[in-house]
Amino acid sequence: MKLSENFDVIPLFPEAGLYITKINIDNNKIINYVKNSQFNLTNNSKIKDAKTAYISKNLNVFKDLNFLKNKIDKEVKYYIFNVLEHNMDYKFINSWVTKTEPNGFSQKHSHANTFLSGVYYPMGCDGFNIKFYKNKNNFWSINKNLNNILNMESFILSIKENNTLILFPSDLKHSVEINESNTDRYSIAFNINPKGFVGNNDCKVFF
Repeated sequence: MKLSENFDVIPLFPEAGLYITKINIDNNKIINYVKNSQFNLTNNSKIKDAKTAYISKNLNVFKDLNFLKNKIDKEVKYYIFNVLEHNMDYKFINSWVTKTEPNGFSQKHSHANTFLSGVYYPMGCDGFNIKFYKNKNNFWSINKNLNNILNMESFILSIKENNTLILFPSDLKHSVEINESNTDRYSIAFNINPKGFVGNNDCKVFF
């Protein structure tokens, strides 16, 4: 990060590379699919009158939406091999629909036992926001003139456009912000793990 002619600031060891793109796909079939999905209550949504997110009973929706999976897989390949520059094979391990009603939300969480996560939004809206949190807790609480890559503790991404895809490390904590629109918010989430041998010498394991 170049600040002047006299010195540089290097943002060492960033926690997460948030990959954001748009999928070139006809979303009509996808929208019809998510709207007709059957949903389970989450732990939070079991609370009486709670306005929280629901997840589909089907945890392998890519089996029905293979054409979408193929589009997403191209972006996953680019992210893993060209952005992260990893040398690994991988596999999709699950995929599901989430539904968040107006005024609904989901609390902060991460996806345990997985390597990479993603969310695809067939429909965007000004009121659809996802929030990401810095994993490292800051000991100091100091006022900031401006949030930047070195001092921010959270980041809110607004999903305004249809067919938006985001990819991120699975340990990155995130939450669905309150749905400020008057329409249901749908997304298709998924997790990815390594496949085959990973690591070297005494750290080499097979997945």
